[in-house]
Amino acid sequence: MDEASRRAAELEAAADKLEQTETVTVNYDTRGLTSDQVADLRKKYGWNEVKPHQVPEWFKVLKKYLSLVPMLLIVAALFSVCVVEDNMRDWFSFALLLFLNNSMVWADYIGQRSAHNAIAAVEKLGAPVCQVKRDGQWQNRQVRDLVPGDVVHLKAGVIMPADGVFVTKGTTITVDESALTGESVPIRKRPGAPLLSGSVVDRGEGEMLVTKTGNDSFYGKTLSLLARAERQGYLETVLHRTSLFITFVASCCAAFLFFWQSFNSDWKLIIPERRYLIALKHAFILIASVAPAAMPVVTTTVLSVGALIITKQNAAVSRLSAIEEAAGVVILFSDKTGTLTKNQLSLFKEESMIEPGYDEETMLLYASLCSDTQEPEPIDRTINAAADMTERAKYQILEYVPFNPVDKRTEATVVSPEGKKFITTKGAPHVIRDLVCYEDQKLREQLNELILNKAKRGLRTLGVAVKPVPDGVAGDAPRWKLVGYLSLFDPPREDTAATIQRANELGIRVIMVTGDQQAIAVETARQLHMGTNIVGPEIWKEEKETGLVQGKALAEFIETVDGFAGVFPEHKYAIVNAMMDAHKLVAMTGDGVNDAPALKRATIGIAVSGATQAARAAADIILFAPGLKTIITVMSLSRQIFKRVESYIIFRIYTSLIILGMWWGCIVILRYQFPSWTLVLMSMINDFVLMSCSRDRVASSTSPMIWSMLRVICLSTWLGFLATVSILLYVVFADPSHCVNWWPRWGLPKFTPDWPLPVSEHFMSYQTNAGVWLLMTVLIQFSFQSVRTRGLFCRYNENNQFPALVIIIPQICAVVVTIFLSIYWKIAWRPGSGPRMVGINWGQAWVTIFWGILWFFVMDATKIGFYKYAWPVITRNVVYKSIAETACQREIENNNVASKVMQNTVHFLEERERNVEKLEEKVEDAFLAAVTDAGELVKNDHGKSHIDRKEHKVSPEPGKTSTEDEVSLPRKDANSFVVSITSEEGACRTGFDDADAGTAKHRVAVDQKNREVSRSSGKTSIPLHPDVGKGCAVPSITR
Repeated sequence: MDEASRRAAELEAAADKLEQTETVTVNYDTRGLTSDQVADLRKKYGWNEVKPHQVPEWFKVLKKYLSLVPMLLIVAALFSVCVVEDNMRDWFSFALLLFLNNSMVWADYIGQRSAHNAIAAVEKLGAPVCQVKRDGQWQNRQVRDLVPGDVVHLKAGVIMPADGVFVTKGTTITVDESALTGESVPIRKRPGAPLLSGSVVDRGEGEMLVTKTGNDSFYGKTLSLLARAERQGYLETVLHRTSLFITFVASCCAAFLFFWQSFNSDWKLIIPERRYLIALKHAFILIASVAPAAMPVVTTTVLSVGALIITKQNAAVSRLSAIEEAAGVVILFSDKTGTLTKNQLSLFKEESMIEPGYDEETMLLYASLCSDTQEPEPIDRTINAAADMTERAKYQILEYVPFNPVDKRTEATVVSPEGKKFITTKGAPHVIRDLVCYEDQKLREQLNELILNKAKRGLRTLGVAVKPVPDGVAGDAPRWKLVGYLSLFDPPREDTAATIQRANELGIRVIMVTGDQQAIAVETARQLHMGTNIVGPEIWKEEKETGLVQGKALAEFIETVDGFAGVFPEHKYAIVNAMMDAHKLVAMTGDGVNDAPALKRATIGIAVSGATQAARAAADIILFAPGLKTIITVMSLSRQIFKRVESYIIFRIYTSLIILGMWWGCIVILRYQFPSWTLVLMSMINDFVLMSCSRDRVASSTSPMIWSMLRVICLSTWLGFLATVSILLYVVFADPSHCVNWWPRWGLPKFTPDWPLPVSEHFMSYQTNAGVWLLMTVLIQFSFQSVRTRGLFCRYNENNQFPALVIIIPQICAVVVTIFLSIYWKIAWRPGSGPRMVGINWGQAWVTIFWGILWFFVMDATKIGFYKYAWPVITRNVVYKSIAETACQREIENNNVASKVMQNTVHFLEERERNVEKLEEKVEDAFLAAVTDAGELVKNDHGKSHIDRKEHKVSPEPGKTSTEDEVSLPRKDANSFVVSITSEEGACRTGFDDADAGTAKHRVAVDQKNREVSRSSGKTSIPLHPDVGKGCAVPSITR
């Protein structure tokens, strides 16, 4: 075997690796199962659903009890009841802490279960469906309805709903099994080949016979051993860190106060007995009062309520954390068709271009023959509506190859009523142009001008071509012949222009990413008042060669353009990946199986209405209604939810710091002991009141919102510091032990001195405890009105809406109840150990409230100054990690399962690209080898030969075209390379038996599509040598 034959054999072997070669005949009832059979089989096999390992509900509850904050509450409750202080046990604090602990644990459990139920209900609305044949009719059924024996229709983008076998005779499909087996290259499946549930149909169309469902399937056996891997959102990370931060600060403060009360000489006099145990009890009660027990409940409620609101906007959230991540999106990469436009195509017959010899009816017939009629796409639906379907029914379709985003055309092998076999195709204008032009440069220029002129007017052109199927008679290889071009118009949606304007107002850039022609994209952008700086596919060649686009990195270049046209799925991934690597929060829309890697890589992947199952599985948000409006509405709602959660976190840190600061100041500075049970009571009231913040009325931000814990902590600390100062000053002014003549200046009596301070000759008042309780309640409840907005709390407008009644009413009730208790509290009422409490009069109560409101206004004013002046200075001088950078890191750390699938898919795309390049190199090598062989055959007397690449011929010398010594070079067709030889020696050189060599013209071809090798010689058939087809005849590689 010569070098050319060896290289061609290697090429054949590489191609064989991509497919299953054995064809198996499967016997089954093509009419499908009957309803009675389905009912019987369901009783035996159950529903087609995978139930992973279920964690018992009791274990979920127990796990919550064993988490950090509940354990602290339990320990504090035990200390409060076990340690005797003032000859009594604090049963009141014990009961409050246990009640708070049980309430928060069960509220968190019920909230999470409700949230999961809400997500499950939304997923049920978008439950995957498939086409299954029942009672002889094709029906749309949910995937969970399948039973073994069902016949399911498959097409590109469909996720295999169960295990089965491919049963469509005479055709193949390619299946991506990378998510299951790690195999990066799609595998070609012939009839009888096994199909695994969870794999994705990459190309082709056919039928599958279901063999195993549910937990018996390959996918089910794997998942049944695993619990579902939840992707942790950044919000959960923030909340966890916030909880740890508050608990850590509280623990440090409590530890310091424990040692202070235990070893300070003054406190030895104040607490003479059991000082260490009492100090330890106070320390744990302080930690329990400060710990954010309600934080998981509040945040889960906020997100679950947000998910339900988004559902009402015809969208579904596949994970709760996507809600808060959508609030920070700065760029939305939007598809054109169906999102910016209606995807309701109209056929402009007067704009059609028809080649001589054909008419409009014939062109529509050919286009319809390679269109789907069972589940037609919008283009197929438009063509079928215009074509004569009665005439179409007379033709027999042997094989149909559906559209895929790589080839960008459909194809059908058809038998006419007269028995003639031919292939018809329709597809993207430039794809059809390349099929029919060959070396006709003039025709290419004419078609380019036609396509461009129509594209500039916003018209989509669809090429139609046809070619006969060889009948085995020797002659030239059949070529594609242009039938004509159809003109289609997809009008923009009426609300798209206004929606894009709204997106710009929200600080979101909408960048068009479409596979359509550049001129069409530009015209559509002009009609929608978008930017028209839309680049074509030529940039990707430059980016691949140099890594730069017009001298810029890809991410930097993306910031300067308004859209991309003529993109392939791998380009979408490259765009998203570049922006994510640049730490930008981006959203990407998609609908096809090849869009899945980009959807998974984006911060927010959005599966548009009508998306394939693979795209929906990879997306974070699934749309049930077409158009861009739903997407922008979801992002606006996400910002509202973000503001609710941010307000609560600021408020929760602030209240914790008030309690810590007040207790620390009283113990260390003022040597004043506050009743510990009041801390527990205040903490419980605050947690219950603020659980309603999930329904607060807030406006959407006009700019993307990102988490900054530095900003939250700085603001909370500052407000907490001011509140602490106000409380300590109040104690100094109000309590008689400090001898400040404060109350008489208000015309009110002083607090009654009740108990002596052991470290001085002065007396303290039990009324101070009631006043401090009232003051802290006012400061805490009013402060939420301040932290919920960055401006003046009472300046209500479109950016600061009036708070919801569900927020105001509980706060007012908490303040009113505290006012009455602080006034009418009797000295005999002693629910817990520690100092007693006595009520104050109405005048003292109103002065206390006025003092609290005065400081509230001070805090609100300084808050405005913080946002306007302090925070910009901090951001300029303090380096901290942005949310986008953290989000990228989180995607690597916390999304192992999803990342593995995404990486496999990306690896598959890269590996396929490398395989194609390698195969193309082998084709080129074999082609050159064939040219070399041909040149050797026809050398002249001087040992020279001439290669005419334009005419694809080799002759002994330039200008000579002898038919006796002429060799035709391999000519690339859509499916094969063909070589023709007229030399006697040439017949031997290509591997023919010497006995069969003759002077007649021989033709050798390898048809990759049908996997056949054939040849003929006039009227005489010459047997092929085993090596024929491995030398000069080289199969093509179709990308």
